[in-house]
Amino acid sequence: MEFSYKAKNGPQDIINGQIQADTFAQAISKLIAAGHMPIEVTPCEQPGIVLQRPDTGLPPAVKVSRTALFQFTRQLADLLEAGIPLARCMELCSRQRQFPAMVKIALALTASLQQGGSLSFALARHPLVFSPLYINTVRAAESSGQLPLALNRLAEFLEQDLHMQARIKSSLLYPAIIFMVGLLTIFVLLSFVLPRLTVMFEDFDAVLPFPTRVVVGISQVFAGFWWLMAAAAAAVVLWARQFLATSQGKMWKDMVSLKVPVLRKFIEQTQLSRFARTLGMLLESGVPVVAALESVSFVIGNAVLQEEVKKIAVKVKGGMGLAQAVRASPVFPEVAVDLIAVGQESGKLEKGLYKLAGGCERSSQALAQTFVTVLGPAVLVAVVGIVGFMIVAMLLPMFQMNAIIN
Repeated sequence: MEFSYKAKNGPQDIINGQIQADTFAQAISKLIAAGHMPIEVTPCEQPGIVLQRPDTGLPPAVKVSRTALFQFTRQLADLLEAGIPLARCMELCSRQRQFPAMVKIALALTASLQQGGSLSFALARHPLVFSPLYINTVRAAESSGQLPLALNRLAEFLEQDLHMQARIKSSLLYPAIIFMVGLLTIFVLLSFVLPRLTVMFEDFDAVLPFPTRVVVGISQVFAGFWWLMAAAAAAVVLWARQFLATSQGKMWKDMVSLKVPVLRKFIEQTQLSRFARTLGMLLESGVPVVAALESVSFVIGNAVLQEEVKKIAVKVKGGMGLAQAVRASPVFPEVAVDLIAVGQESGKLEKGLYKLAGGCERSSQALAQTFVTVLGPAVLVAVVGIVGFMIVAMLLPMFQMNAIIN
C-alpha cells in the first residue's frame, strides 16, 4: 500500500513524498525511523479501490508547550519508578488539568495503550508533540527495559532546555527594554518635538552650527515622512521574518551569527552542550550510535552546526569511530574530542559526554553573564549619547545667540 505524506525534515524544511507500507501506523513508523516528523499521512487512492484514512481516535492537532511536555514527562517517570503499571500511569497523567492541551494527548495515549499498543507507537501518532528524539529514546528504552531511566533523562533534558531559554530571555530583557524605549524616544523627538523647536531658528541670521544643521535636517525628514518610514520599517520586519523562516534564510542568519566573535563562542558552547547531553542520553537508553547521531541533529538549533552533526553521522555510518569523526569537524574543540576519545576507550562514553555537557553549560553561562553585563550599559550609553547629542545640537544656537547679545 502506498501513502503520500507531508513531513518536517529538520527545524524548518517541509518535504512531501510517498512511502510504501502495509498499514497507516507502519507508514508513520517508517517516516520517524528515517528521521522525519510526519505532519500528514494519507493513503493514495488506487484504480478500483477507494481508501479512507484510518480513524485513529486522535484529537485534532493541538499545540503543547515545552513546559507542559516537561511536566508530563517528569510525572510519568516518577509514577513508573513507583512501580505503577504504564496504562495506569498514563491515566493518572490525564487527570492533571493544569495544561488542557496535554490532557487531550494523555487521554489519546491512554486509549492507545489500553488497546495493546506500545508507548513508542502511541507517541508516534502525535508527531507534532513528540519529536523523533523523544520517540526513538522511548522505543530503545522499551527494548532494553529502561523506560523509567529514559523518561528521567528526557525530563532532565527538557528541564535543562527550559532553564537555558529562561536564562537567555531574562538576561536579554533589560537591554531589550532599554533599546526599545530609546528607539521610541528618538523617533518621537525627531518626528514631533524637534521640528517645533526649529521654528525659532528661522529668523536667526547667523549660520547654524554643523551639529544643529544635521539634527534639523534629519528632524525635517522625519516630520514629513515619519508615516512612510514606519510603513517601510514594518515591511522590512515582515519580509525579514518570512525570509528567516525559510531554510535559506535560517542558514544565512546562522552563518552570520557564527561570525560575531563573542556570540560565536556562546552559540558553539550552547549547541555543543545540547549535542553531548542528548547523545549521552540516547546512548544510555540503548539507541545505536548512528541512529542517536541522526536524532541529535534535530535538536541542534544552528543550521550550520546541524550540518556538521549530519556529516559526523554519515562518517560513523561509514565505519569511522566517533572520536575520529568529531576530530575531523572544525566546530568541535580539542577538549570535546579528548573526552569522547577517553570515554570510548574506557567504555563509558555516556559519562564522558555528560561531563562535556556540564563543562559547556558552565562556559556558556559565564559567557552569557559577561555578554549581558556589557550589553546593558552599552545600549544605555548609546541611547543616552544619541539623545544627548540632539539636545546639545539644539542648545548650541541658543548659546551662540546669547554670545551675540552679550
